Amino acid sequence: MALRFFRWYCHPELKDAIEGDLMELYEERVRDKGKRNADGRFIVDVLLLFRPGIIKSRNKYHQPINHSNMLRSYFKIGWRNLAKNRLFTTINVSGMAISITSFILISLFIYDELQYDKHIENRSLKFRVYNENFNDDGQVTKAAMVPPAVAPALAAEYPEIDSYFRFLNFNSPVLFEAGNKKLTEDKGGYADPSVFDMFSLKILEGNPDTALKEPNTVAISEAVRQKYFDSKSAVGENIEIFNQPFKVTAVFQDFPAHSHLQLNYFISLETFAKQNPDRMQRWGWNQFHTYVKLKPGTDFRQLESKLKGFAERNAWPKTKSQNGSYYIPHLMPVDEIYLEAYDQKWDIAIRGNVQTVYILAGTAFFILIIAILNFINLSTSRAMNRVKEVGVRKAVGAFRIQLIYQFISESVIIVLIALLIGAVLTELILPLLNSFTEKNISGTFFVKPVVIGIALVFSLLMGIAAGLYPAFYLSGHKPAIILSNRQSMTGKTVFRKGLVVFQFVLSFFLIIGSLIVSEQLTYMRTKDMGFDKDNLLVVKIRGDMRNNLEAAKHEFSNHPGIVSATMGYGLPGEAYAGDGIRDKKSKKEWPVSMLLVDQDYIKTLDLDLIAGRDFSKSSPSDERNAFIISESTAKMLGYPDPKEALQHELLWPRWDNPDSMKEGRVVGVVKDIHLNSLRENLSPVILQIFPDAYSSMTFRIKAEDIPSTVKHLETTWKKFNTEWPFEYKFIDDNFDQLYKSEEKLAMLFSYFTTFTIFVACLGLFGLVVYNTSQRYKEISIRKVLGAEDGGLIIMLSRNYFLLIAIAFILAVPISYYAANLWLQKFAFHIPVQAGLFIKAGLMITLLSVFTVGIQSFKAARTNPVKSLKSE
Repeated sequence: MALRFFRWYCHPELKDAIEGDLMELYEERVRDKGKRNADGRFIVDVLLLFRPGIIKSRNKYHQPINHSNMLRSYFKIGWRNLAKNRLFTTINVSGMAISITSFILISLFIYDELQYDKHIENRSLKFRVYNENFNDDGQVTKAAMVPPAVAPALAAEYPEIDSYFRFLNFNSPVLFEAGNKKLTEDKGGYADPSVFDMFSLKILEGNPDTALKEPNTVAISEAVRQKYFDSKSAVGENIEIFNQPFKVTAVFQDFPAHSHLQLNYFISLETFAKQNPDRMQRWGWNQFHTYVKLKPGTDFRQLESKLKGFAERNAWPKTKSQNGSYYIPHLMPVDEIYLEAYDQKWDIAIRGNVQTVYILAGTAFFILIIAILNFINLSTSRAMNRVKEVGVRKAVGAFRIQLIYQFISESVIIVLIALLIGAVLTELILPLLNSFTEKNISGTFFVKPVVIGIALVFSLLMGIAAGLYPAFYLSGHKPAIILSNRQSMTGKTVFRKGLVVFQFVLSFFLIIGSLIVSEQLTYMRTKDMGFDKDNLLVVKIRGDMRNNLEAAKHEFSNHPGIVSATMGYGLPGEAYAGDGIRDKKSKKEWPVSMLLVDQDYIKTLDLDLIAGRDFSKSSPSDERNAFIISESTAKMLGYPDPKEALQHELLWPRWDNPDSMKEGRVVGVVKDIHLNSLRENLSPVILQIFPDAYSSMTFRIKAEDIPSTVKHLETTWKKFNTEWPFEYKFIDDNFDQLYKSEEKLAMLFSYFTTFTIFVACLGLFGLVVYNTSQRYKEISIRKVLGAEDGGLIIMLSRNYFLLIAIAFILAVPISYYAANLWLQKFAFHIPVQAGLFIKAGLMITLLSVFTVGIQSFKAARTNPVKSLKSE
């Protein structure tokens, strides 16, 4: 009877399409109800599901579809579904919103990092020359500064080079005097005239072609002009520098914010060359930042390959033959300096770190992936609630593609809502990001039409990515199987567990990475540097102080807040002499870091004397023939035991008389001193007394009353210097600057890792809520049969902790490899120990215990009567 009804009621063309599904449904009714009841139930099903209008819609003669109405319908129904399931909508929207906010903030930071030096015209033709130094002990380092003779020789030998620029930086402020104004200016030095073309500096006054060609001429920035000349023209005016008049020949616009160099003035290099012609011909005096501009069409890699031969012919005969070390010049594109030159010593550039960009970019995508996986996991876990809906829709005439559109529209709605929330959160957080990273990223970035278009396309793609699998999965069921309750979810449970594992693999990876970065930063800040850097205050030696240095030092030290004082040239974290020392016996010469000090240097900096004695005022001959060396220097000289290096004879080419040597013996050995950051290897250090080079006084002060001590120093300063303003700094500030990039990375990484973990736990919470709700009757039956609350909590939670354990096992080797790869850029770094991985595991476990346990506890405490009374 039922089958006859089916053949009579259904349209012939519909029959073939749906007869199979209905036959399965009919057979199911026969098995469950018996044939008589099955016939009646089957007819009711057909009457409900295949009304004439619906049959017509499935006919090939159906009316054309109004796509705009259909699209509106998708979003309308999608919105109703989301509103009906508020908990899961809130979880999905919150996870997406946090992820999108993090992604936008990281993207803005990365975008800003990538803008450096993009303003330079023809930047593809401009390169900085740097040296790769090879020492005889096998150590290889990179240096941003090269000898002054390199650039002219390159231009003479290789026609591919169009022009070059050299810059000799002043390592300390210089006193400027113009009219009645006397101020100190930093960020300047001697420069070739080609500086304006090399950096595309806009000239506001003067002729860039002739501005710096003559000696005693200076070009100043717009900011400097404003200080000394207000808005008046400065060209033709004089500024007194080094007690000499310098004619202003050009005013240039301030360097753009996104420039790896930030300089305020240039003095013509001809001024220095005229006074020091011999130095300009040196191949071993590495003090110049050098840039070259190539001719169009030049392959810079091909040119760079010739530079080893260039160094062999020109530099090695004057350097390698003396000490066994040598260098090879290389070329770095000017727009790569900011991010790629982080491993070059002696750089004055503002520097970022390309590894920071990579790490944060990976973090941003991890956060998005976790949010998408959350959506997929929650959608598939709720599939059993919606398969009936799918079955009815398909039975009444919905095509699969329409169902796919419906489910994707729901995910797109979630992403669009999250995008709006993310944009608002970004606006609120952006000032904090700017303050921390010292950037000036503008919020107006979001109102650009291109950005809005990209955001919408991005949201659409992200919504499709999040909804695609659930849409295809849910729409693929047959109506007869769905409506007969024969649907199995076993395979999909395994899939959902796999998603949870993958989410927590990413979370573990980020936590371990964040811990590694944080631990390395702590290590760099707390490691024994060979001296005590706390409470060391530095002032420059200026003016009348030089008339009697010892008397000035004594007067400055006459305060109870000052523990000790020293004078010298060369401090950790600051400029010091890179010089050569010669073994008197073997005549072999080595490059060393030279500290020119007085008798109180070791005491004031609290260096550790491990052999021999300190310099002493009771031994006047120390100034003429005594050296103190570091452990590394002793090993370089061939003495593994520092005591054996005592009395070793050394020769040093004197600065005040290049034709003479200072002959002396090693009287003491100190523990190795880290003069630079821990990214760099230890360099051999030699200390000697040489008053002519003293440039600063360093005071170890008491921490109890620093303002009073500083006030005393300022008062004393004014007695000696009426022209120079009083300025000071602390040595530990130098190291804060050295580790600024690592500090930024550590903080940003920790913040965004926290967001990632929150999103992952949010998804886990949603999954637990749903899965627990599906087991309320099971829990109730177990409670009726005597199960304890603790046992029920363990039963509900153990599967999740097993998944977390699997994720931890998978994440450890990946994290270990990545951590070692990052730490390789530091000469001194923490070991990658098991404790870091255990700490990460405990963190995730505790968060998961809270996330899973709170819902499991709630389920276990549910009154079984409420769940079973409907049965």
